[in-house]
Amino acid sequence: MLLLRILSALVGVPIVIAAVYYGGPWFAIFLLVIVNVGIFEYNQIIKIGNSSFLAVIGHLGVSFYIIIILLEQYLLIIPLFLILFFIMFVSALFNMEIEEKLSITESAMALWGVVYIGVLCGYLLMLRLQPDGALFTYTLFAGIWIHDTAAYAIGSKWGMRKFAPQISQKKSVEGSLAGLGGTIVIFFSVSILFPELFTLSPLGAVILALGISVFAQLGDLMESALKRQMQVKDSGAIVPGHGGVLDRFDSVMLSAPFVYYFFLLIGMLHAG
Repeated sequence: MLLLRILSALVGVPIVIAAVYYGGPWFAIFLLVIVNVGIFEYNQIIKIGNSSFLAVIGHLGVSFYIIIILLEQYLLIIPLFLILFFIMFVSALFNMEIEEKLSITESAMALWGVVYIGVLCGYLLMLRLQPDGALFTYTLFAGIWIHDTAAYAIGSKWGMRKFAPQISQKKSVEGSLAGLGGTIVIFFSVSILFPELFTLSPLGAVILALGISVFAQLGDLMESALKRQMQVKDSGAIVPGHGGVLDRFDSVMLSAPFVYYFFLLIGMLHAG
């Protein structure tokens, strides 16, 4: 298992680095692949057939959302979700009336998937589109990788106390603290040793590391809770040793909004 995780990282990390480096349409294409694979896995988790009407609408929803963000046409976001809501809701009513094959609950879960996967991944693109977006996005991924590596290394060997046993049996208090502490220590050290690379103050670096670690764990728990309720072990098997795309990106997805607004606030403070 560890060997598979390492091999997957050796393949996956350069792809992420290259996508972030080239940015723009290339990063958007990368995210389009991620969100579409992610919504495919999500549909499997919630047991919506991927050839169904709701599945197709979900794929269209996350794809159009990423395109809207790329084009920076933010005024179209609310109309997009109104259209998705209207289509899913009316379709549920129509199907219940004639065949009872499509429930309002399924429609709500499908729309939730568009928000969960499309909107959260959209923040990655919004972050990359900032003037220093490449640095910000690399910082986000570096924080997630540091957190996950430290949590896995310590938790798998010394983890004794369960962190959230009703949600995930694998997560331990020791692993959680290792991920949190490791991220803070490395970000703090880099801010002192390489100030030209990491322009944040030591305090700012600690706050950023703390936020990334907390939201990374919340993102992981969110997906674990979804799988637990639907009685699914992994979201998929596309990433050897890691499971599916959602298993690999759940932490990144929830941390992205925090990092985006963190750097937005820092920029506003510096401008003021």
